[in-house]
Amino acid sequence: MLHAQETIKLYDVVPNSKTSDLAEKSETAADGITRVSQVVSPEIIMYRPEKPNGTAVLICPGGGYRILAITHEGHEVAKVLNQWGVTAFVLKYRLPDDHTMLDKTIGPLQDAERGIQLIRQNAKQWGVDPKK
Repeated sequence: MLHAQETIKLYDVVPNSKTSDLAEKSETAADGITRVSQVVSPEIIMYRPEKPNGTAVLICPGGGYRILAITHEGHEVAKVLNQWGVTAFVLKYRLPDDHTMLDKTIGPLQDAERGIQLIRQNAKQWGVDPKK
């Protein structure tokens, strides 16, 4: 059972970003999979288990750096981890793009590192052991 879900922005000001008119796209296909692209405001979506065991996982949905297959490689994984007592965080990260980033080679990694940093900083509040 899904206990709680919360969306947390990674940054007040997104580093390594350029002003762009691109807007995030989210499309759900006939297969039921939601694919997200053109992320400009990265965030983590927290899934809290009913009985947390102190462990946390940051989930980085795949998609070949073109899209984020956020349903089956993100939210569904989080729900399974919740059943095991794991607090799961789905990362909605920026995809490499010259239109939105100064250096597209580091954007996704910056977002993953920031996600881990936020989880550790808020570990006590979120019932997570920062070493797990």
